[in-house]
Order: sequence, then structure tokens, then C-alpha cells
Amino acid sequence: MDATQRDGAPYDVVIIGGGICGAASARALTRRGYRILLLERADFASGATAAGSRLVQGGLQYLESWRPRQLHESLHARERLLRSRPHLVRPQPFLLPVYHDERRAPALVRAGLTIYDVLTPRKVAPWSRTFSPRAVERMEPSLATVGLRAAFGFHDGLVELPERLCLDNEAEAREGGADLRNTAAVDFILGSESGGRASGVDYHDVLTGRRHSATARVVLNAAGPWVDDVLQATGRPMRPRLRAVRGTHVVLDLEGRGPSHALLAQGRRDGEPLTVVPWLGLHIVGVAESPAEGERPERTRPQPYEIDELLDAADRLLPGVGVNRAQALYAYAGLQPWGEPGTRWRPAQRLIDHAEDGRPGLLSIVGGTLTTAEATADQVVKAVRRTIGRAARRSGPRALPPRAPGNVSFLPPETLAHLRGRYGQRSADVAAYAGQDPSLAAPIGPHHPDIGAQVAYAVEHEQARTVGDVLLRRTPVGRTRGLGRAAAPRVAAILQARMGWSDAERAQAVRDYELELHRTLTVLRGREDPGGGLASGEPPAPAAEDRPA
Repeated sequence: MDATQRDGAPYDVVIIGGGICGAASARALTRRGYRILLLERADFASGATAAGSRLVQGGLQYLESWRPRQLHESLHARERLLRSRPHLVRPQPFLLPVYHDERRAPALVRAGLTIYDVLTPRKVAPWSRTFSPRAVERMEPSLATVGLRAAFGFHDGLVELPERLCLDNEAEAREGGADLRNTAAVDFILGSESGGRASGVDYHDVLTGRRHSATARVVLNAAGPWVDDVLQATGRPMRPRLRAVRGTHVVLDLEGRGPSHALLAQGRRDGEPLTVVPWLGLHIVGVAESPAEGERPERTRPQPYEIDELLDAADRLLPGVGVNRAQALYAYAGLQPWGEPGTRWRPAQRLIDHAEDGRPGLLSIVGGTLTTAEATADQVVKAVRRTIGRAARRSGPRALPPRAPGNVSFLPPETLAHLRGRYGQRSADVAAYAGQDPSLAAPIGPHHPDIGAQVAYAVEHEQARTVGDVLLRRTPVGRTRGLGRAAAPRVAAILQARMGWSDAERAQAVRDYELELHRTLTVLRGREDPGGGLASGEPPAPAAEDRPA
């Protein structure tokens, strides 16, 4: 079966990959009038987008290695997100402590942060500051102060829910006419097997097995850590473009005793930086990076030694808390781009035009991040314009039309504030489901502000099909205390009503959620769920080896 626009015309661009780079590219291209089909093999934002630190960084690493172009691009991209997505991206205050046993001098750190401030265009967040050890002890009593010379305050950005940032981009693309499909796996890139121009894709629906073809003038490979897999779908040998490392994070439940600032410190024994980031009442500790040559992205798991290293470093940095394994709720890992095979440095994101490989019409994004995805999308627009010219139709909407707030007085003020913080201008659309069905105004689980209307909206507007789609990606419930187990039956019941499931299918959906939970997270602690369920601390058997030699 062929997939075309509703008017029968072929697509201008097929995008492979529904993470943040694919979503941002779909939005940018649609706004400029191009006809877009986006295909995601699993669920939107289910890969590398959800496996990072949840930070929008201005590029301190580029300042330290003095790569001014990348530094400027990252600072510009961070401020752009802070201004354009205030409901999802907010300034996050950081403390950067400097101790006597470190090589860097406080004066150099102060000078570097001043450069960081000065180079920031149209700065949203406050400028950096210097704090004495005594002031730090008052501000963050859990932080190590023995040997502390000074600490510096600065701001970067925090995306509490990068999955929703991705969905926000996709919603704008959809409103502009883009066709977005999850559970759609690409099998073959048409045209390129004979050395000709890429002319579309063959793909299949993962759930039904039904096969489709879609014609297009450009194919964009935005598959993240699967980028080389997609290149092999050309049917001809392609040199690898990605060398990846495994990035591991641990999520701690410090029960209110952790730092209120995010911390960036030389806290690791190997000299690598450590971040501790407050997040939804928990703390994310990261990142442990390890070589991952040949590792499959879908099978990436945190290794025991990585978890131990992060917990040990966090304990040394936060002696006032006494970090231990009992406070570790779960760990997660994802593959991160680290340059091309054979390189030893980490590049900024780049866009590759495979015309240089004899495959015109095929583009690949390598190394995209939450911070730079929109800037990368701008590069994609320019590359598409060079390849096929300007769009034949008028541009899509550049901004959401004003939405009438409607009568949402039936919802408590705190629920309305919560919806605005998750959906921005679309919050009234979500609330409307609770107006139609008052039962959807109730929370989906104890101790969470998320309500049933969000589940209904996720099904009808965001292509959610499973309990995991809702609890792990449309909301954060599955990644917080209790891991969403108490909410799973309620979510499954709403899905049943919306999708026509039988009672047996509803019960199976809850069981499937438990399996997906363990595929996504390495659960480290068994604890009583706040809703009364028991959260098992037994993760599946590890899928990879122990510490490499």
C-alpha cells in the first residue's frame, strides 16, 4: 500500500526517527510548507531523547576546550529554548564547587563563567556569581565543604520532560499538516540501491505487520543511535557514521535531604565531571560514560560498576546526605554519539549530505542533542531547499492560533497550573476531556498531579497505544516514586474505553507495562509504592558484560 498526502501528492521529505531531532526537523520543514512523513519504529521519544541528563546546556565543555563556534551555537540554542518553550524548559541554578585537590584555580573558573555570560545572546537567566565556603554551607548543607576554596553559581536549562518537548514539536508539525506515525519501521530506502536519488521508503507497521511504501524527494535519517542501521537500508555498503558511548545515570530518592541547586563538580575518581540534578522530587546523578562499540541501542543497560562509581562519587560530594544504594531508585542508560569511528573527540552535531557518497537525496543527522535540535532542524531546512528548492505549497502555521480558554473552572487551580506547565497553549484542549467526562478530572494515581484527561488526550492526539506510552513518555509518572505501578490499572482502564479493548486485553496491558518498565529502567530498590503496590527491586538479568578490561 502506498502512503501519500491526502491530496494524492508524494511527500517532499520522509523523516526516519521520532526523537527530538526528527520532531524538530518535522516542525521546521512543515512551517516552511514542505509535505512531511515522519516514521518512528517504536514510540516517539523512546530512544536517546529520554536517556540523557534532561539538561539544556550552554556548552561549558566547549569553553573548557575553547571551541568558540560550538560554544556560541550552544549558548544561542539554550536561550532560544528558554524563550520559546517556557512551559517545558526553565533556567536551572547550578553550583560549581572548586576544592583544594583540583588543578583548576578559582580565578580561572570565574573568568570562564564571565565569558560564558558575555557570549550569551539575549540572556534569560541571571549572571553567574561567586560564593564563599561559608555561604555555600548555608545554601547547601549537604555539600562537602572540607577543602572547598570557592563555589560559583550559574544557570543552564532543565527540561523536566524531554519526551514532552519532542511531542510539542510533533504537535506543531501535525497542526501544520505533517503525517506522523509511530510503530512504523523502515525496511528499505528506495532508489538508492541502484546509485540513484533516494526516492522514498518501504516500511511496515510493527503492530499489524502491514507493509507500505512512501515516495518522497528527500529522505532524512534522524534515527539517533540507529543512524547506521538506517544507512544499511539503502541496500549498498555505507561507511559507519557513528561511534557511540554508553551514558549511564542513577536516580536517587533522597527524601527531601538533597541539594536544591544542581551541582557540577570534579567528583569522579577518574577526573570526569559529576552532575547532581534535582528532578521532580528526586535527583539524577550522572553521567558515567563507557565505550559501547557494537552495542545495540535497544539493549543498552547500565552496568553494575557504572552504578557503583556514580553512587560513590555522589556520596563523596554529599556527605551530609550519606548517599548509599538503598536510596537508588533506578538507573538508566542510552547510547550517545561520540564522533565517527577512528576519532578521539566528541564533535558537535552535524548534518551529512550523502550525495558525497553517491546517494543524493539522503541526509543524516549525527550527534543531535536536546539543546541543538532546533538549530540542526534549521540546517535541515537549508539542505532540503538546496536539494529540491522551496516548497510548492504555502508555508504551514508559524505559531499556534490563539486558543479560547473555555470554561475550565471545574478543575482545581493546581491542576490547571499543572496542565499549563505540561502542555502550554494546548492545556485547554486537554482539560476539555475532563469537561466532557468528569471522571477524567481525577488523578491517575496517588501523589501525582496527572489526570485521566491527559490519558484521553494522549490516545486521541499523541498516538499513545500502551500503558508505557502514557506513563513513561506522555507523563513522567513511571519514572518517579512508585514507578507508575499504582497508576497502571487506571491508565489501562481509560485506554480500554478509548480503544475498545476487552477485559483480557486491559489486564495484559498492565502486565506488558511491567515488562516495558524493566526494559527501560534498571530498578534498584524494592519499596512500598505510595499507592499501596509493591515495587519489586529485581531487575532482569543484565544484558552486557561487567567492567571492561
